[in-house]
Amino acid sequence: MNIAVYISGHGFGHLAQLAPVLNHLHAIRPDCRFLIRCALPQPELQSRLDFDFQLEQSPVDVGVVQKSAIEEDRDASIRQMRAWVEQMDQHIEREIQYLRRFNASMVLSDISPLAFPAAKALGVPAIGLATLDWHTIYAHWLDADDMVIKQLAQAYGACGLLLTPPMAMAMPVFPRRREIGLIVSTPGIVPNPVVDDLRHKALVLFGGCGNPAFDMQALAGIDDWLFLMPDAPATAPANVKTIHFGSGVRAVDLMGFVDVVVCKPGYGLLSECWRTDTPIAWVERPDFPEFPMLKRWLDERMPAAGMSRRDFRQGNWLHTLEQATEHSRCFPALLSDGAVEAAEIISARG
Repeated sequence: MNIAVYISGHGFGHLAQLAPVLNHLHAIRPDCRFLIRCALPQPELQSRLDFDFQLEQSPVDVGVVQKSAIEEDRDASIRQMRAWVEQMDQHIEREIQYLRRFNASMVLSDISPLAFPAAKALGVPAIGLATLDWHTIYAHWLDADDMVIKQLAQAYGACGLLLTPPMAMAMPVFPRRREIGLIVSTPGIVPNPVVDDLRHKALVLFGGCGNPAFDMQALAGIDDWLFLMPDAPATAPANVKTIHFGSGVRAVDLMGFVDVVVCKPGYGLLSECWRTDTPIAWVERPDFPEFPMLKRWLDERMPAAGMSRRDFRQGNWLHTLEQATEHSRCFPALLSDGAVEAAEIISARG
């Protein structure tokens, strides 16, 4: 089976969802060949995928323009999406040619809209897997009769089946939807980065966009805590320790060594905290239409506490850290493995 896989380059969350599915699919169907269509760096793809693949490395969607990891630029996003949608026919034709050369027998997308009309043109099955889509995001910002909304609805309407893990938006534009279990990577065994340090520990992570600006020196006043973060500057306080990802070390591997994760609400990090039972100190992201839905999960089903962007920028974190770690709520039980479910559904349709 030749599977063409479309992965949004908007952050790492879409790859985090698909990678466990693809790894399990390869395990049960080692005869599969994979074409990856994605703009993410090849080393990032190789660090998460356990098999060889063919890569066509160029953008397959435009997502949303980020001012920072916790702030979106709505106007710039709409301008960029309008320009991209105006060339939709040309984009789809390019994908048809990629699929034809690869002799694709199935298309899987998280969640590029180009994949579905291209697959339909060639008469091959097309499956989506996602917790959000660009039609649903932009429908919060644009009128229903806007060209962008109409074009995205038409493209996503060609999807044969959408698989949705927990924490998914409603996404009514897809004609057929099926709920599956949580998809998340299994933590690996790595050395403890904080041996014999008795302080409380926080892992500070904001995904592919990097840490947004904040007063790092203010963290020195929270001296009962040790903060682990990627690429901390040399001028960071003594209770801030740099961590390095790569060489087999991922964020999910370190979560078992900390008391809380400081992050923006997003599927990738929330699912890894859920998998490792790690409390969450989250920073509001009110400009992004996915945020209200994720906030309900955080407020109702997870050991978590939130802070405003102002408190985050000023380094006023202590109250939120204490609330998150002392919370009486527990994560919901994980009753099924969404990656296994998705891989078996995909395999059965191939």
